[in-house]
Amino acid sequence: MERRPLYAILDVTGPEPLPAGHLLYGHPRELLTPHIAGSLGNELRRLGQSALAEIERYARGEPFQHEVRLNDLPRSA
Repeated sequence: MERRPLYAILDVTGPEPLPAGHLLYGHPRELLTPHIAGSLGNELRRLGQSALAEIERYARGEPFQHEVRLNDLPRSA
């Protein structure tokens, strides 16, 4: 049986944020998401739908609608 390639979607990294030039930035089989695991309330559905939409865009080869850039990380919650 042929093994399918493995992929990772990471919400939390150590350290956080990852240092500039870290091998996970731009890795072909991973997707870094903003740290949203601690969210509560109604925003969970919206955040989940937004994350899913971004994954679908990625799978279709389209650019992200809400790309998180390295220089944005110091201001991100």
